[in-house]
Amino acid sequence: MAIATPKPQVLAYTTLRLAIGMSMLIHGVDRVVAFHQFAEKTAKMFADSWLPKLAVVGFVYTVPPVELAIGVLVLFGLFTRTGLFMGGLWMIVLIFGSSLIEQFDIVGIQLIYSLIFSALLYYHDANLLSLDSCFGRISKPRV
Repeated sequence: MAIATPKPQVLAYTTLRLAIGMSMLIHGVDRVVAFHQFAEKTAKMFADSWLPKLAVVGFVYTVPPVELAIGVLVLFGLFTRTGLFMGGLWMIVLIFGSSLIEQFDIVGIQLIYSLIFSALLYYHDANLLSLDSCFGRISKPRV
C-alpha cells in the first residue's frame, strides 16, 4: 500500500502560502519588538509629504497588529481567504504610502507581494494543507 502524497499543485500552493505568511508574521513581530524605532523612522520618511504627522503616527500604530494578523491567518491557513484578501488590501495601503514618498523600489516589492496574495487567493482550492482544510472550512476541488 502506497502512502498518498499531495499533488504538486497543493505542495506549491502550500509552500508559497507558508512563505508569504512567515514574511508577514515576522514583519509584524519585528515592528512590535522595535516599535519606537519603526515609528521614528516612518515619521521621518513622511516628514516632507503632505500627510499630517498625526495621520502618519496613527497609521504606524495599526501596522504591527495588521501585519501580525495577516501573517498568522495566512501562515497557519486559518480563515486563509480572509487573510489573503486582507493582505492584498494592506498592500494597496502600503503602495499608496510608498508612492507618496516616491519610494518606487519599495513599491516594486509591494507589487510582488500583491501578486502573491492575488495568486494564492485565485488558487485557493489548492489550500488543502491548512487548518481550514482540517476543520472542513474549504471544499475539496472537484477533479
